This record gives sequence, C-alpha cells and structure tokens, in this order.
Amino acid sequence: MKKFLAAVLLVLACAPARAARFERGPYLENMSRDMVTVRFRVDADSPAWLSYGQAPDCERFLTPVAAVREHKVQLFGLLPDTTHCYRIYLPADQSTGVYKAFEGNFTTFRDETKPFFSFLAFGDSGSGSEEQLELAAQMEKFLPDFVMHTGDVLSDGLDADADDQYYKPYANLLSRAPFFLALGNHDYGRDLKTAAGKGFLKANFTPFHSVPLTGLPPHYYFFDDANARFFVLDANGFTGAQFAPDLAPGSKQYKWLEHYLSKANDKTWKFVMIHQPLYSTGAHPPEEEVVKALEPLFLKYKVDLVLQGHDHDYERTLPVKEGLPDETGGIIYITLGGGGNQLYIQRRNEDWSAKFLPVYHFAVFSVNEKNLKMAVYNKAGEQVDTLEIQK
Repeated sequence: MKKFLAAVLLVLACAPARAARFERGPYLENMSRDMVTVRFRVDADSPAWLSYGQAPDCERFLTPVAAVREHKVQLFGLLPDTTHCYRIYLPADQSTGVYKAFEGNFTTFRDETKPFFSFLAFGDSGSGSEEQLELAAQMEKFLPDFVMHTGDVLSDGLDADADDQYYKPYANLLSRAPFFLALGNHDYGRDLKTAAGKGFLKANFTPFHSVPLTGLPPHYYFFDDANARFFVLDANGFTGAQFAPDLAPGSKQYKWLEHYLSKANDKTWKFVMIHQPLYSTGAHPPEEEVVKALEPLFLKYKVDLVLQGHDHDYERTLPVKEGLPDETGGIIYITLGGGGNQLYIQRRNEDWSAKFLPVYHFAVFSVNEKNLKMAVYNKAGEQVDTLEIQK
C-alpha cells in the first residue's frame, strides 16, 4: 500500500487541484481467461489509477493511466477462473491526494478443463423506458459470467443517449460482468441506408467499446469460454445498412465465419448471435437472403443455438432445418428482443414455432459439460419459458 500511495503522489504532484468524478462506468468488456478491459469516463481529462489482484487482495498490482476523459485499461496476465478485486482511484480535491472512486469484482473465463459457465442474454433494449429499467433490476439479481446483447443497444445509435439507455440501467451488472454486443440496425443510426451514415459507428460506438480482435471489430468476432465458442455476426448489410460488412456467400465475413466454424470442432458447444432473425413469426419476416446464406453453414458445422433480436418479442423454435421441424438435425433459434422497446405481436403461425410471448424478458443460460439449461424471465422476475439440451 505504501508503494501504491508513493506512486500516486508522485504523479499527482503535477495534477490539477480538483476532484475527478465518474460520468460513465466502470464497465467491463472483452474478457478472456487471462485478460479483461476496464473502461470508464470521467468529467474532464484526469489521471486515474487502477489497482487489482486476486480477491480479496485488491492492490496486488497497480496500473497508472494518463490524464484523459475516456479511460480504457487493459489488464493482461490474469489467472483463469479467478475472482479478481479491482479499485479505481481518482484525484481528490487537493493535488496531493486521491480517493477510491470504485471497488468491484470480476471473474475470468475458464479453460476447457472446467467445462461449465453461465451467461445472460437479451436485446433491443435501447429505450430508457420504465419497462427497460424494471427488467434491468431483475437482471441484477443474477451472477452470470458474461452478458450477450442481440443488438439495438440504443434507440438511434447516438452516444449522447447511451448513458440513459445503456450505461445507467445496467451499471451494476456492467461493472462485474463483461458485455458482448451485436450491432443492430438502430446502432448504425438513422442514416444507415444513405451516404450520410458514413463514420457513424466511428463517432458513436467504436471509441467506447472493446471487442475481441478475432474478426473485424466491432462488426464481427468470436470468443471462447470453457468448452464453447461464441460467434457474433453483423447482418445489417442484408437490411440496407450501407456501411455494414457484407455477409453474403463469398464475402470476407462469410469466409471468416466458415473458417472459424470449421476450426471449432473441438468445442462441445457452438453459439451464434445475430441481430436479424433467420426464423421468426414476429413483425419482421425472416430475410430470405440471410437464411440462404447462413443456414447451410450453421447446419454443416452443427451450431447448437442461434440467438437473435430485431423482433421485440420472445420466441423459441423447435429444432428446425430448411423451414421444417427436425428433431435430429435441426437448430433451435431463440429471439430475445424484448429488452425495453415497444413489443410486437405474433404475425403468423409456423409449425416450427414452439413458443411466442410478447413480453419484456431476458434469458439465463447455464452450461455444465454436455448439458444446457435456459430459463427466461419477465420484468416481474417470473419464469416464462425453459429449455434443456443434453448432448
């Protein structure tokens, strides 16, 4: 502790005499078994200090950060499957002091020798509605290893709205579990289909989010946890987003997906997250081009679950293959689009639709070796659907 204070005081000798305050965060992203990115925003350019270690030793290591407003601190060399404690210090009112602005915990991912994990999934939340806040309060009661968001994080994609629609509603969860985000059409902004949309993500999304460097960030990437691989795709090009990467057969994203799906044969589980649904009976009918492009790949490489958004409802399909229920060779598609926006009703009936609910919801997944359990909850915390898969 003495060494920590000495380091802080040395830097603060040249720091402005003011107290820095959080405006956003802290929030965790881009976690693996041995690293995590801690991000936060302060009210003006300011130095910061992040101490961390295996809990309860919060000050085993110290990382000083330069004076900026938007802080991005990458912690490397962490122990897998380990709960770490971290503290963030900011300058105090006097130039010779600091104060502890935050203390929290996170747990790094597991390797293949420990094939169990849990995660929470939801989407289409960007609204700031009362329903979004009620749902967020229920989500906080769970302790997932990470969170997946199926897209449309913000109503119009603007960072100016991000605090009310994303960072504040999920503040407690963001500080202890990393979020992995898929891009939805709203995240591209209102001008997504015209030349005016150029640079929108670079101004409103990319500077504030960290994703694994395993594809083309922030559009598509994959990550591993325990015995599973997760693919996050960007299909917005199919629905007219001018600056979204192509996902048609032969495109760079398509080739990337096929390559890394083929390299995941050693994984027990394969999950895909995509905003635009392949199978849905909600307001947005499935895009025929999306189905034709992706379903053959998903079937060929035995994807277990596809998590999707876009339709503001909950829907679970039966195992489906080429438009027909198929219990032996089909894939289950789960629409998780009731995160806070106005809900949709069911528009048609299909034999492959197992359950449709126009409710605000989130799903909690628990995987233990070759067993998967899913429980879906509404904004009152009531369980509204379940699923179990035994491989």
